[in-house]
Amino acid sequence: MNADGTGNAFGGQATHVVQAGTIYGGVNGAQNSLPVPRQLPRAATCFTDRADAMGRLSELAMAENEVVLISGPAGVGKSALAVFWAHSVKQRFPDGQLYVNLRGYDRLAPLSPEEVLHGFLSALGAPVNRVPGDLNAMSALFRSLLDGKRLLLVADNAGSSDQVRPLLPSSSVCFTIVTSRNRLGSLTAVDGATHLPIRPLDTPEAVELFSRLSGHRDTDGATQLVVRCGRLPLTVRMAARQASSDASLTALLEELTGGGDRLEALSALDEEMEVRTVFSWSYQQLPPATARAFRLLSLHAGPDFSVQTAAALTALSETETRRVLRRLTAVNMLEETGERRYSYHDLLRDYARERVAEEESPEERTHALCRELSFYLRMADAADRVLVPERQHVPLDRGEYEGNASFADPAAALRWCDAELSSLVPAVQQAVELGRDEMAWKLPVALVYFLRLRGHNSYRLELSTTAVEASRRLRDRWAEVRSLICLGGAESDLERHEDALVHFTEALRVSQDINDRRWEATSAYNVAWTLRLMGRSEEALYRQREALAIRQETGDRRGESITLTEIGALELNLGRPAQAYEEYQRALTGARETADLPTEAKSLHGLGDVCKAQGRTSETIGWYEQAVTVRRRVGDLLGLARSLMDLGGQLTAVGRAAVAREALVEAAAVLDTLRDPMAEDVRRCLAEHYGEAQGDPPATG
Repeated sequence: MNADGTGNAFGGQATHVVQAGTIYGGVNGAQNSLPVPRQLPRAATCFTDRADAMGRLSELAMAENEVVLISGPAGVGKSALAVFWAHSVKQRFPDGQLYVNLRGYDRLAPLSPEEVLHGFLSALGAPVNRVPGDLNAMSALFRSLLDGKRLLLVADNAGSSDQVRPLLPSSSVCFTIVTSRNRLGSLTAVDGATHLPIRPLDTPEAVELFSRLSGHRDTDGATQLVVRCGRLPLTVRMAARQASSDASLTALLEELTGGGDRLEALSALDEEMEVRTVFSWSYQQLPPATARAFRLLSLHAGPDFSVQTAAALTALSETETRRVLRRLTAVNMLEETGERRYSYHDLLRDYARERVAEEESPEERTHALCRELSFYLRMADAADRVLVPERQHVPLDRGEYEGNASFADPAAALRWCDAELSSLVPAVQQAVELGRDEMAWKLPVALVYFLRLRGHNSYRLELSTTAVEASRRLRDRWAEVRSLICLGGAESDLERHEDALVHFTEALRVSQDINDRRWEATSAYNVAWTLRLMGRSEEALYRQREALAIRQETGDRRGESITLTEIGALELNLGRPAQAYEEYQRALTGARETADLPTEAKSLHGLGDVCKAQGRTSETIGWYEQAVTVRRRVGDLLGLARSLMDLGGQLTAVGRAAVAREALVEAAAVLDTLRDPMAEDVRRCLAEHYGEAQGDPPATG
């Protein structure tokens, strides 16, 4: 049982559904490797030829470890230039392309370097259990993984130099593009970035773009129109769309000249422009349902959204939602950012938020957000039930999202959670702002296992803290226990053991107050778990026996077996192998009775550890072989690697060289699949005993 009710160190069985090949490769771990990251978003169509800027980027890309800062005002096409150029040269960077929108100028909080590095490290294959929590350590690991690689990195929409600096690679063959509305002086002065300022299109280029898109050949009229649009690619495109509907350029010019407010985001430009008027041309021609969707979708807190999310916000069917999204994309009011995912341009999001504030009542805005929150809760819960079926899940009320909330397998659940993470975190804050405290504690608890699996410990800490606060506002003590355990689990994985112990102890006290014996046992287990991590083994053993007594009293056979494996490990650590053997045997019996394969595997390996400590080599090999078999079935790659390593060591000691080498080769292949640094230890062992070359991954057949 684990610290937050999810398994192993977090309170439930879970290792068998998560380590499978959809994340890092095949379950056998022997042949698959991570794909090269290809994270660039879709390139713009009808991209206007910024020949000078494109040429300058190509020239700079020839330099060693060059960093280029593309700066310019909102809507000028910085991101479009960076992405279009990156697509045009991606064959020069065979080791991949990394991309991130840093949200430097957004209603949402800017992404922290830690969040970005976590995503990059995951894309580069760093196993989540090996990603450090410290920013400097994460940055160092990132640079190490990129050493010698020819890779392109695009850090889009940066708000400050500090947001970018930890992301800069040190490899001489990497190339980094940063885009920002700010000139980021320290990035150029301190880090040597080359500044490439981008201005609005030259008038001839803007006229050419307008003419290509609209079909109009009135050069004089087009010139006046694009100047009034500020010669921004975005507004020129929208004006061209309006003009392509046979509208008179004279009429459009008269409308633009008629006055009106300007969007604040464009106030830094010197040119006159009536951006709201340009946006209104497209908006006013939308069918009512499509216009309503355009404004309601701006309530979404994340950077992009799926068809399902849009359907929840708008209360439309998925079929109708797809039609609406296609219409909005066709008139350049939304951008398709990936497979069935959409987003606004920053300026259009601002416009949509103005429209929703003026045209929708506060009640309707609240209803839309509550539909989205309900959708997220149902989907997060469905993912949790697939990833950790044995766990006690959050209760869902009738009347919450009633759509199709299910996943075919753990891989599908993980894909959904990965895609939605950047929206789920701010959605929890929206729940707090709306006073929906039930959502504010249930959503973090439903997500906690996914967050732990992916190593998003900073998110776990933030969301679990929110859950505790929300449960206390509700005076829901059962929810408080669940939330405290989640919070302690996050702190434990961040090695904040003193804080974890405080919150686990608090969860124990509250569970005793409400006489919930199940959660009292879980809390006691977690207190003991934390004491062991703090080196207080005798005290930990005493507390685990308290937890065991509650498991036995309540008839929790599976929980009893999980606790017994921890007691066995503690007895062995304290130098009492005979007692440890007995506890592991009891755990094995209970695990088999409850069909708990991960605990069965842990018990088998523990029995092998005890026999190894006593010098009973033949029995040790037998137990490790059984552990390998079960861990293969479960798909627990890290556990499999450990069992194979220990098995290989024992087989080597008794001279069974061929079988020992086979086990070690497989262990190294599994660890290579996980990009775990322990692979180097295994290769050193192979080199020492079997003459394997250390520099290359072992052959896998």
